[in-house]
Amino acid sequence: MIDFRYHIVSIVAIFFALGAGVVLGAGPLKGTGSDLVQAQANKDRATVEDQRQQLLQAKALDKYRDDYVAKVTAGLTDGKLANKRIALVTMPNATGDMTDLIQEAIEQAGGQVTTRVSLDSKLFDPGQRQLVEPLVNDLVTSDIQFPAESNTYQRAGMILARGIAAKEEAKPVDSESTKIINGLASAKLVSLKTPKDRASLIVVVAAKPPTPVPDNSSYNDAVDFSEGLDEASAGVVVAGMPASAENGGLLKSLRGDADATKALSSVDVADIPSGRATVVFALVEQASGKAGQYGGVDAKNGVAPSADMVKGNN
Repeated sequence: MIDFRYHIVSIVAIFFALGAGVVLGAGPLKGTGSDLVQAQANKDRATVEDQRQQLLQAKALDKYRDDYVAKVTAGLTDGKLANKRIALVTMPNATGDMTDLIQEAIEQAGGQVTTRVSLDSKLFDPGQRQLVEPLVNDLVTSDIQFPAESNTYQRAGMILARGIAAKEEAKPVDSESTKIINGLASAKLVSLKTPKDRASLIVVVAAKPPTPVPDNSSYNDAVDFSEGLDEASAGVVVAGMPASAENGGLLKSLRGDADATKALSSVDVADIPSGRATVVFALVEQASGKAGQYGGVDAKNGVAPSADMVKGNN
């Protein structure tokens, strides 16, 4: 970023020149002020050009890194999600671009994205809890067994999972699924296209933290909701960008919850190619009953699942 101290120096130089002109008139220092201003202006231009070149170089290196990773890792995920159905659940304000890229990575790995569910901010609005709780009770089906210690949002997650997912593969969308989907959509808590088949795995896409950043505890309901999705499916990976793993982000809150990290996996670099490959490997790991926290920001389990999973047979 350009150092604005140079501009301050320029302004000071202008006033110095004006002052010198008034006091000295056409004396021996005539022209010194304008020369100083011109020299500083030249210096400013050189600084701007230097930093512009640095920015272009940084962008070029970023593109090189992403292209290199994409080519080197090409094929590593092939077939890893063969015969797997995955649902994408986007948190309020999550970017569509990152969700599109995650879907592309899943499909390149042989997986099928059955549906994309957009959660409305109304779902996690504390003022709407009186709507969520009775709706959950109204939509519960005979095959859902709520854990005795579960709370409203864990149960809400289980309800949505019953609509779009199952612990087993290739479960069709039945009348109970349709009832749940229609009930949540009618309450304007979610929006989605009803799938043909239910998924077994779920990717929850986190949003970039807002400004100013909220307290980490504000995501407690979203973490509980994700736990509920996991309870009624074969596994959940929560994916976001690095900021989501810092203070004010969903992944930061998730990783601070010991119970959540036992069940949920998270990836905090889903905005780059290597991170999306990690999402694929984390889904494979979830399908095997394991969980891990991966990425570049306080990721307990490192950058990705074990090399055996990455290099093993499909």
